Amino acid sequence: MSRRDNARYVIPTEDEWYKAAYYKGGSRNAGYWDYPTQSNTRPGQDMTDASGNNANYWPAPYMGPIDSGRWITVAGEFQNSPSPYGTFDQGGNVWEWNEATFFGSYRLARGGCFAPYDDLPASDRQSGGPPTFEDGAIGFRIAYVPEPGSIALFALGGLAVLRRRTLTRPG
Repeated sequence: MSRRDNARYVIPTEDEWYKAAYYKGGSRNAGYWDYPTQSNTRPGQDMTDASGNNANYWPAPYMGPIDSGRWITVAGEFQNSPSPYGTFDQGGNVWEWNEATFFGSYRLARGGCFAPYDDLPASDRQSGGPPTFEDGAIGFRIAYVPEPGSIALFALGGLAVLRRRTLTRPG
């Protein structure tokens, strides 16, 4: 199945999902983080840690859920640990399907989950099963696609600001 041209809400492609989770940006240090918390260091599990770099997963020696009785967390619970694009919980919580298929209708999944594994690094991915598969450790993320007209208006506005700066610059 392929994405409709006029789709407004989509399951991200694998590339879109990966970039939202791990991309550093276009500066001299462009590249990808190892973890979706803007870090190359394995995340901790502290929801109250103001420094960030935390996620919902079980590290060895498999201590159990981070909050007694809660296996998954509300999206954004680790509010100090956003990805480079400001998305939350792309590491841990649940494996997330993306649009990529690899065997028939089986979808690829990324991000690891709350289960006792360390599958959060950028290098990990797995089969999320077919679209009819149900499991408490697999979910999906919905992305919003802005209208093309909105992007064009934003670009024109940016050009107008640059032109105004150029015209008003003394000199």
